[in-house]
Amino acid sequence: MKKIRIDDCIFHSKIKNHLKIKNDILFEIDKCPINSLHLESSYYSDSISKLDWYKNSDFNRPWVKIFLPEFCKDVEEIIFSMCYNRINLMELWFQQYLEGDTHGWHIHGDHFTGVYYLEFPEGCSQTEIVSPYNLTIKKIDVVEGDFIVFPSHYIHRGLPNTKKRKTIISYNFSAIGDSINGKPALNLNLLK
Repeated sequence: MKKIRIDDCIFHSKIKNHLKIKNDILFEIDKCPINSLHLESSYYSDSISKLDWYKNSDFNRPWVKIFLPEFCKDVEEIIFSMCYNRINLMELWFQQYLEGDTHGWHIHGDHFTGVYYLEFPEGCSQTEIVSPYNLTIKKIDVVEGDFIVFPSHYIHRGLPNTKKRKTIISYNFSAIGDSINGKPALNLNLLK
């Protein structure tokens, strides 16, 4: 077997109106029923205090309606930089981590995935992503309001959290490169 190295990247950007939308999204998330995830095996460990993964394709949730317009504006630069101009947003969900919560090594489906750090006090647990080429681990140095986008097949995890609550929004999307009426334009398709 031979590995051929090609360049790829993890995109790191900001939700520009983070301070404007943060409290409204958290208010809506606080109203959501508490659904948690706790899995333990010899290979994999998950403990997430609150999430709405089970509704990941429902784009009518109140917090989603606040988040999506901002995400669409801010992901545009990333999408265009890869010569794509349309995304099919497949899934979108939140996860809240309390002390000791963790998300074990995993991958996602679709082309791209990512994380928006909605509530991320200093000292919260970081995201680690593994390079598929040489299996080195990269810790992503983010602050609250940042978001990252990376290929969905990259193995990644959320390290055990500290005492401060962390809230993230995660998403999966497919990227499409075509033109609309001869001009590139970002077009978000929500697949339900």
